[in-house]
Amino acid sequence: MNSRTSPSPSDRLANTLMLGLIFITLLALYANENWMPRRITINAQSDYIITGIDDRAEGGHSIAKLRKDDQGIHLDCNIHAGYQWPFCEIEIRLNRLTSSNQLLGSESDKGSNTAIQGLDLTQFDSLNIKLRSDGPEGSHPVRVFLRNYNPAYSKASLGSSLKPHEIVYDPNQAISIANFKLSQFMVASWWTQENPTSIDHIGPELDNVIALSFTTAGNVTPGAHRITLESVEFVGLWISAENFRLGIIFIWIIAFLSYLTLAWRRSKLDLLESNKLREALKHANEILEIRVEERTRALASSNSHLIETLQNLEGTRHELVQNEKNAALGALVSGVAHELNTPIGNALLVSSTLSDKIKELEFASENKFTRKALQDFLTESYRGTAILQQNLERAASLISSFKQLSADQHSEQRREFSLINVVDETRLAMLPSIAQTQHIFQCDVDAAITMHAYPGPLSQILINLINNALLHAFEGIPQGHMLLTAKLVDDDKVEIIFSDNGNGIPATVLRRVFEPFFTTKLGKGGSGLGMHLAHTVVTQVFGGKIDIESVPGEGTSIRMVLPLIAPDLDQSVIKVGAPKDVVKDYQLFLDGRAVTSITDFSGHHSRRDVVEFAFFICALQTALPEANYKIIAIDSYANGLEQLRTSSITTLATTCWQSDLGTYTEEIYQSEAIIADGKSLVGIYTYPQNQHALACKTLNDLRQLRFVSNRDWSADWNTLERLGIMHCLDVKTWRQMVYMVSSGEVDALLAPFSTAHHMTIELDDCQLVPVPNLRIALRGSRHFACDTSAHGKMIADKVFPELQTQVQNGRFELALQQCGFFNAATEHWTIL
Repeated sequence: MNSRTSPSPSDRLANTLMLGLIFITLLALYANENWMPRRITINAQSDYIITGIDDRAEGGHSIAKLRKDDQGIHLDCNIHAGYQWPFCEIEIRLNRLTSSNQLLGSESDKGSNTAIQGLDLTQFDSLNIKLRSDGPEGSHPVRVFLRNYNPAYSKASLGSSLKPHEIVYDPNQAISIANFKLSQFMVASWWTQENPTSIDHIGPELDNVIALSFTTAGNVTPGAHRITLESVEFVGLWISAENFRLGIIFIWIIAFLSYLTLAWRRSKLDLLESNKLREALKHANEILEIRVEERTRALASSNSHLIETLQNLEGTRHELVQNEKNAALGALVSGVAHELNTPIGNALLVSSTLSDKIKELEFASENKFTRKALQDFLTESYRGTAILQQNLERAASLISSFKQLSADQHSEQRREFSLINVVDETRLAMLPSIAQTQHIFQCDVDAAITMHAYPGPLSQILINLINNALLHAFEGIPQGHMLLTAKLVDDDKVEIIFSDNGNGIPATVLRRVFEPFFTTKLGKGGSGLGMHLAHTVVTQVFGGKIDIESVPGEGTSIRMVLPLIAPDLDQSVIKVGAPKDVVKDYQLFLDGRAVTSITDFSGHHSRRDVVEFAFFICALQTALPEANYKIIAIDSYANGLEQLRTSSITTLATTCWQSDLGTYTEEIYQSEAIIADGKSLVGIYTYPQNQHALACKTLNDLRQLRFVSNRDWSADWNTLERLGIMHCLDVKTWRQMVYMVSSGEVDALLAPFSTAHHMTIELDDCQLVPVPNLRIALRGSRHFACDTSAHGKMIADKVFPELQTQVQNGRFELALQQCGFFNAATEHWTIL
């Protein structure tokens, strides 16, 4: 640190004068604040006109009564709900008419231009209020209004034209005297909307306040309310704080300039030290930028992995739900096999015994055949065949029940069935698991209950409930009891209650019991999907409801209310799938227009897949005018192909690459080529500030960039690999790709050219621009596809030919030109 010499006499004098000036300034400010105030006090004894107002003039039914006493001004108000915003109000008139003593709004001055003079509150700083508020609620806020008159926007005959300045507070939560700065009062927004004024009068104006009001605030609860106003006091200064402070500021400026003259001699030394600090800061910033760049790259990598994980999570959930069903079916197989072992073993034993008896009879017939031997053989044969028949009937019953139960769970087909039969089949299937314990399972089901629904999913629910009880409810309990009851309610519903007397469920667990993947037995046989699956089936498949009640230490009760006739799952509806972002942009592009009326496909939100969506819907409505269809938003391109293959959707309303469809030739139908091979030319899009990317001229330049694409978009991904792009992140949604490029996590993505200004792509707050003079050809043709169901065959036979007609007559190509997919502005750009 640099050494400093002792202060000179002039420096000491300057410091002394500065300290003296500070003391005099503080003393002057205190004197101005506390010794020179002026006040206007209003209370019950003041001669101002004070009135009580209610909403009856506005069509309401509230009643206000005003009275004065030594304690203050009291407004008793009975609020009624007949008006949208019921209210009661204490109004204190502060105005005086220059020509007479008439009040604002009296009959005699209507239509006149009489000047009205109120209080000029610009000479005051604050408002002190001593007020109480009571009512039926715990909180009793009050609105305080200062109403200003100005001929520019006010009329003498119309009180609503006064500009209201308001503040809201709860007297019961404030100290006995509430203090507000007048600068806190703001013009009420509703008045500005109803009374447009010139820009000169938009803000607060308190130069001619003619009324002070206290009003019940907000959405008031009906009932008895009271506002008691003890006093109101306006406080200001004879010399305004602004003028007083301006004088002090002027004195300080002179003193400060003098001080700067003395301090200038020291500035050179400070400047030298500052330069050294600046160099050190610059070095520290360089190190920080390096660290930020490293952390940014690490974060970009982590984000890409996180995005991929989130995108795969939904698919994983569906797979786990299916695995849960398969696991339950596997348990049934194991249990039935165990049950079959006893009757089949007994039958085998009886069969071998009868074989031995036949050999004995054969031996006796060759040596010494007696009537007794024959009688013994017949007795043993009758007994053996009876046992054999009993065990074979038992095995046949088990096999029949398992066959029906497994078929129901596999097909999930709707049929009419007796509820008690499904319960008995489920109980029989679960009997081996229950038999391994000391627990008891009982059923009390009305045999007359018949349902027309889905027995397989219902059986799955019951299996899950029994398994949950065995796994969770009876831990540490040697012998538990499970009870399943079912009875009719409301003639068209059945109430099924499954209860146990086990450990019960804690409240913290109970509120999450229907969440997917939530289990307290992770790694011990619990998947966390059993109750989630039950809730999904009850609410979405059966259209019913499910509730659970539990008391720790007393047991759990699960109640389901199901309709006897399950709702139709829309088997007659054509399910048209499209990616979520395409559906959103398609709806924005339509903007309320009928899709069949659109002839110009240029403009915002229009792009190649939106055009395909529009043409597909038009073709569907033309070829199948009576068909019912539903648009299904899918998560990603790959998920759409998978849903199409499994018939979860009937068709895709956007085209797919032929290379992706070729894998499923036996499971889907595909149209003729909608976009021919070699026609898909795309741009290389980056963010406007990425000069490194925008300067690319050759393929070698592009290989230095970091790209983002979707591995499921085989044509894009394979093209990038063919071009030798080394750094490419796999992200599943278009929107997330745009976000990543816009934020600089990656450099570029491939996209069709836009028709917007400078061919920019805009999404939310993101903007991307193409790398100039370069475009990339994607190899392969694009086709529409549908499943092989009856609806799918109708689409393949009627809708696809209609689409091909639009391709052949040139309308589809024209639409692609209008949306920018075929972009004439890039006609002479280099193709890589």
